[in-house]
Amino acid sequence: MTNSDLPLDKSEDLKEQVYQLLRRMIVKREFTPNERVDANAIAAMLKVSRTPVRDALNMLDREGFIYTIARKGTFVKGIRPEDLVELFQVREMMELYSLELGHEKLFGSIQMMTAIVQNWDRELAQEEFDGIALMNSDESFHQYIVRQTGNSKIIDAYEQLNCHVQMARAYFAQDIGRLKDAHQEHLSVLKALSDRDEIQAKAALKIHLDNTLRNLLKICEVSKVL
Repeated sequence: MTNSDLPLDKSEDLKEQVYQLLRRMIVKREFTPNERVDANAIAAMLKVSRTPVRDALNMLDREGFIYTIARKGTFVKGIRPEDLVELFQVREMMELYSLELGHEKLFGSIQMMTAIVQNWDRELAQEEFDGIALMNSDESFHQYIVRQTGNSKIIDAYEQLNCHVQMARAYFAQDIGRLKDAHQEHLSVLKALSDRDEIQAKAALKIHLDNTLRNLLKICEVSKVL
């Protein structure tokens, strides 16, 4: 990775830019779990002082993306199986309630959700699909459900949670079998919403979240990477 890959606008808030950049790199697994993060090396790479890098790392530490061991350094936090279970319990609670609370708006905005799902159709039809693009569409699908609540507290809490969900998503970004299954699960949610069937939509969404968690736990068990 070179500095030309990481442009910063020196006229803007450097702390925020460095924070967003490092968070994105962690979420996309450009840093691996338990990899040491060297503030001096990052500052040199970005051609900035150590201060905005240190401030950005403090923000990431508070959000649980990294951890510090005295006299050893700062490291990227992995996701343990028990973390995944807790993460998805909270996610399920928030998304199912959001669908319940915002179902009337969702019933009236099927075209928007259909457009998101159709991105999967187009991407999966490619000979070489872009797993990251599919993960971004998956994120948009779930965010859209939550945002229809119109509740800023729920939306903000979900966005914070979603940062950690993105870290988990990265592990099946190239799993074509799971991506195809997830696509069908999204279609099931969409059909229930099209039929204005709130109960079935919630059931389909729960199946999707449960299957995603089961797949991630399997990856964790087999590859020991989380």
